Amino acid sequence: MVQMDSNSTGQIAPQRLAPVHPHVETRRRVALRCLALAVSVAALGQWLAPQTAGAVATWRYDMYDGTAVRYQDPDYTACAATATQMMLNTIYGTLDKEFVLKRFSLGDKFIRGTSPVFSWKPSTLYETQETVLGYERAHMTMLSSSAGTDPHGWRNGLNYFGWGSIYSGVYADRAFTSFDAAAKAVVHGLAVYGKPAGILAWYGGHAQFVTGYTVTGADPRTGSMSFTLTGVYLTDPLKSQGMRDKLLTYKVWRYDAAKIAFKQYWQKDSPQVDPIDGRAGTAEWYGRWVAILPVR
Repeated sequence: MVQMDSNSTGQIAPQRLAPVHPHVETRRRVALRCLALAVSVAALGQWLAPQTAGAVATWRYDMYDGTAVRYQDPDYTACAATATQMMLNTIYGTLDKEFVLKRFSLGDKFIRGTSPVFSWKPSTLYETQETVLGYERAHMTMLSSSAGTDPHGWRNGLNYFGWGSIYSGVYADRAFTSFDAAAKAVVHGLAVYGKPAGILAWYGGHAQFVTGYTVTGADPRTGSMSFTLTGVYLTDPLKSQGMRDKLLTYKVWRYDAAKIAFKQYWQKDSPQVDPIDGRAGTAEWYGRWVAILPVR
């Protein structure tokens, strides 16, 4: 409503606003900033929160890098060497990156192991693949009459080319008496140490590697094993397999055909004793699920 000045001549007197005390204005501005910050934090919380199904958290992570990969073809004996090359390329690409939830953890605690100096220079060249293969064959426990390399050679190639020595202890070969124990160890190593995990597929005759996972329950990055695996992101060096960062469900990874599923190791051609763990390969792996895992 417009007021008329009693002494006016019919002209409308403008309304005069009471002056705002500077401290009041400051408080208003602070309140607005706090409101904006609260909205931003709420939005951030939605972005950082794990997906949930009811009250069960679902955690997803994948470190796959499409620029880090190559096919082993035309050398069909070089699956482990090519996997080594791609795994180290992937690690190189994540050196300056952190998990989002670690950077903005709001109190969450995550385990991060310390490692020797990473010395790998990324390469997708065929010549690099063959150099790695030559080294892995020279440092394996498999018979030289067999093609490719074995888990000891693969582990040694990762440690030597990645950290300068087969004794660096960043990767280790592990054998498990059940699929579930092996699968959980793969996720644990990947989540806690931020490095891909290798697996011996095709009954131990072929190398593949895992770059990610989907789980429910506890966040694997905390070191907890109280999670349920629902899927993994798998890459196969062999072109005809057509698996680049392929999401395999738990059921497929465990029960599908041998060229897709993670099966027990049935190779018998690694009778020599490994200088690192003091065990003969065949005795260590035969009939078990075998993986090359980051352990620091």
